[in-house]
Amino acid sequence: MGVKFSVFNGMTRQNKINALINIRKSEMKEKSDYYLALHAMLDEDMQIVMAAKMAASNFNKQSWYIDFGKISSSELKKKIAEYFSESIGFGPVLNKIPDMVPSLLAQNLQKRQKRFDMMQEWDGPFPTTARILNTLREDTQQLVQSVIRKDEKIEKCWICLYNEGLQPFRDCQRSLDSNAATTLVNLSRILNPGQISPALEQMFSKTDRPIYLLAILTSKRCLLFLRDELRTSQAAILGFYLQQVQSVQTLNEAGTVSVEIETPQDIFRLPHMFAEDAHEASNMIREKTIEAIEAQEEFIDRDFEKELKKLDMLFKARAVKNSEYIFRKSRLQKMELEKFSDANVELLLAKRLADDGQADKFDEQLMKKFTSEKTVMFTDIVGFSSKASQKQLLDTMTLLAVHDKLLVPIFKKYDGTLIKKIGDALMIRFDEAMKACNAAREMQAELFAFNKRSKEKIFIRIGINTGTVFVKNEDVFGEAVNIAARMETLAKPGRIFITETTMDKLSGRIPCADMGLHQVKGKNEPLHVYAIKDSSNADEMAEMAAQYMQEAGIKEGGPTESANSVEPQLPPMPALDSVGKSALPKNDRATEEFVPEPASPPADNGLPDLTGLLPADMLPGEQKTPAMPPVPPAWVEPDQRAQSTKAEPEATRPPDTPARQTSPEQQMLQAIDQARASYITSVKQGGKRNPDIEDWFARFEEFLRPQFEKKS
Repeated sequence: MGVKFSVFNGMTRQNKINALINIRKSEMKEKSDYYLALHAMLDEDMQIVMAAKMAASNFNKQSWYIDFGKISSSELKKKIAEYFSESIGFGPVLNKIPDMVPSLLAQNLQKRQKRFDMMQEWDGPFPTTARILNTLREDTQQLVQSVIRKDEKIEKCWICLYNEGLQPFRDCQRSLDSNAATTLVNLSRILNPGQISPALEQMFSKTDRPIYLLAILTSKRCLLFLRDELRTSQAAILGFYLQQVQSVQTLNEAGTVSVEIETPQDIFRLPHMFAEDAHEASNMIREKTIEAIEAQEEFIDRDFEKELKKLDMLFKARAVKNSEYIFRKSRLQKMELEKFSDANVELLLAKRLADDGQADKFDEQLMKKFTSEKTVMFTDIVGFSSKASQKQLLDTMTLLAVHDKLLVPIFKKYDGTLIKKIGDALMIRFDEAMKACNAAREMQAELFAFNKRSKEKIFIRIGINTGTVFVKNEDVFGEAVNIAARMETLAKPGRIFITETTMDKLSGRIPCADMGLHQVKGKNEPLHVYAIKDSSNADEMAEMAAQYMQEAGIKEGGPTESANSVEPQLPPMPALDSVGKSALPKNDRATEEFVPEPASPPADNGLPDLTGLLPADMLPGEQKTPAMPPVPPAWVEPDQRAQSTKAEPEATRPPDTPARQTSPEQQMLQAIDQARASYITSVKQGGKRNPDIEDWFARFEEFLRPQFEKKS
């Protein structure tokens, strides 16, 4: 229906009830009709109130429906008034400031007037764009400030119901609150304000003797401020949210100009303004209205393309003025933009799932609005877990702080956006592949310079990939992100590995080395990998990194340059922290979370019982010497274990050499090494990883191996 509040108020009793019955029967679920039903509940006639309650119940399945519960009539009216104030800003309300002394206020205003006469400057709490408010009395200023919310600011203020006698007050030469001005500005001459505006009639009814009317524009609302006589510190204030504004137009009336503003609930008028002020107000309200539009759930069900086509037809038929056409079109475009904003993406995805058979229309829009080609970079400090386990917490945090201080300014310089920071790992988004690669080169160069002059070394791996991602709340999602993480896993210390898609974007502007095809987790087909070359310090960097890793006991791994064959890459086993606990590799943290299965009950020695987890011949204990030599544990870093003792195979001993006696401790070490090697082979062949086994191996390395090796 879309009946305005002021129109509804002017209806006869029976017409009001009929309008509410029509809302009750209507299949349309317009929010404006729901607001009208709530407005009707404020009526004094009980039959109208009952019809309004029945009409409001028609919307009980809508997400924006408010159930006020079974409360008394007076409480209901109070709650509805509060709800209107928060949702649409509707009024009017009478604001009062108690315990004010008019004579003292008048004296203070006289002092400020004298200061202005000398300095030509009004002091006050309001911006210079609304300097007329600074000319007002202290209690009036407090009345204005009491209705301004924390999230909004005053933009402008104009005088309404203007006449020539008000020009000195418009120019801020005099104060509207001065006693001498009362005879000039008082509005007692207006006998029927309802003829000017129904809303104005309601405001007049709340005051004893109104003396002037101001229109105040804030960043979120437009307020009408009707000041009552000066012996009282009170004013009637009516406001509406700019986001609700549907149209703005100017009306010429007897030498003055009024600004008419339509919202879904009512039509408001800034009456009889100075012509220049009226045109300025209409332009500013249009501008601020578009700025104020924010994402709303109701936007999701609206077809803005259809509404824009309808508006174009009205304009071609000359049913809409040019200025109004531009405003309405801009408003609809901003609403469409907010419909597909980050604030609404969760609702859009939920709507896509709920609408069976209608998902296609959302798919095209979602892909258009939320997906784009981005370049994703992952970085990670080499051996950080090992270093952290050997250092105190403050030392570890200092290392991270130095790392961030060196690298963050560099990727920001190349317009990189930090998406996530997980310990020592960074996830960064770039709009261009070239900028990402240049940033990576400069980051490695900066760390190279730092490592040359510092005893503490920092080496990082960098992986980069370009592809289509889903962008939501500044974060990025999709396969392109996972592949970038795999590139970082493959990279050597101090190096930058990129995918073929990123390589193509560079168009040969950055030299790269072909690293061949490599199988990565989550991809059936191998990926072609490249490494960015840096001839200025590549050799020295490689030598420095190798020496650092050797001293720190970190295994390098990773592919070699000029590899031409497909080399399956098993995801790295969990790294070991200071107490031997297993953890998911950092490079997998960007895409999935590792949840270990419940561990077995601990045995007397503090290690879990492996019965049922390993074959009988792989369990530690009194076992025969294994027929095959032990395989060195490939997944345990050298600094976390001592070198295992290896038995010499029987086939390699000379015939005259007597067989060496193997101690029980050596048999134990060999059995564990063989068990670990068998486990690794099983995982490489597709077997399931078992956190209990990995945890047992880790704790064995930490606590038992040194003791057994010492005895043997």
